[in-house]
Amino acid sequence: MELKKIFNYKEIGKLFRSFSTTSGMDVALYDLYGNEQFCVRSEKCICNFIDSEQCRSKIVYSGGKAVELGTSYIYETPCGLVMCISPVAPEDKPVAYIACGPVRLWDDDDYYRREFYSKCSALGFDAENAGYGADNISQISCEYMTGLAEMLSVTVEYVAKEESRYLKKKDELGRIIVEQMSIQTEMRIKENQAEYKKYPTELEKELIFYVQLGDKIKAKTILNNFLGGIFAYASGNLDIIKAKLYEFTAFLSRAAVESGAPLNTLAEIIKKSVALLADNIDFVSICETTTEILNDFLDTVYEHRNKKAGSEHLAKAVKIINEEYYSELSLDVLAKSVFVSSYYLSHLFRAEMGVTFSDYLGKVRIDRAKKFLIDGESVESTAEKSGFNDAVYFMKIFKKYVGTTPAKYRKAARNFKDDFTEN
Repeated sequence: MELKKIFNYKEIGKLFRSFSTTSGMDVALYDLYGNEQFCVRSEKCICNFIDSEQCRSKIVYSGGKAVELGTSYIYETPCGLVMCISPVAPEDKPVAYIACGPVRLWDDDDYYRREFYSKCSALGFDAENAGYGADNISQISCEYMTGLAEMLSVTVEYVAKEESRYLKKKDELGRIIVEQMSIQTEMRIKENQAEYKKYPTELEKELIFYVQLGDKIKAKTILNNFLGGIFAYASGNLDIIKAKLYEFTAFLSRAAVESGAPLNTLAEIIKKSVALLADNIDFVSICETTTEILNDFLDTVYEHRNKKAGSEHLAKAVKIINEEYYSELSLDVLAKSVFVSSYYLSHLFRAEMGVTFSDYLGKVRIDRAKKFLIDGESVESTAEKSGFNDAVYFMKIFKKYVGTTPAKYRKAARNFKDDFTEN
């Protein structure tokens, strides 16, 4: 893992310079193999003159000890000086080390000097002939070194938060890629069908509905399918994708306002949507930016939401469908579960989501069925797991929604997985 892809070195530089100015110590970032990646140090630092495998091995060993102890670790360097090291380990998984020093904890006497020169010579640096002596090395007390260790831990904690944000972003991208596998499979099947290039209007309405409810989990799930639908609609043309998503963010903004979010709070979010129109943006970056904008809208709506009673009943009904899609659900049973009449619940589905109850239930079940088929489940098993007791009826409904039979979809999904793995 390249640390440059994780950390903002410009910000790390500011942080390290502040640490160095406050402590008077040199500080450096190392990868897990002991290779220096970034540093702030003075010209007289011994590390500028010695670069050995022994130093790297010592960093790796000492960094490992710090991981075991769960705190900063003070150790002796191969040249006889002292450093303090701490791991950058968000969620207990180390990704780098930060070390400060080296310094000396003892007075400059003949014994120390002979030992220091001898160790430097063994590392390939003739410190004595180079005139490198005690004046070039900071001397501190053990108490001060312990204080440095605590200061280093605070610095590392900040860096770990930055790295944690990177990992979350990476996980989010990984989830998008997995969803895109399903979407790409469906695209391959549908590319000769007339409805293939239709704009995903229903998904857009459903996504906006969940934004208005402030439901992050469901909105993010739908977003991946929506992005795939936009991609299919535009035949991969990035200019069309950018234009439609930019337009979509305007709809999100209006939906947020209708949900009670103040315009002044939304202004900064709306500004981000301009990035979607950048000339050099690729599809993955478009997905990232759209996801970030969606999250911002969801956070704002959740904070300022002012739900209508009808929306609350519909939200409960939708939650039940998504959690119990495999059971025998009917409009009457669902209406009783959310304490409204079946007529009123049917009206809510049509008015607020633009679909009937049966269409929405069917769509949820088919979405689950597609995932089962992609995972290699048989058609019969998929029918049962996704709520269709009759396999023949399942195949009929699946073809209606997807445009092909479950068996053909399963085969296409398997072939696409093989191609994806090879690439």
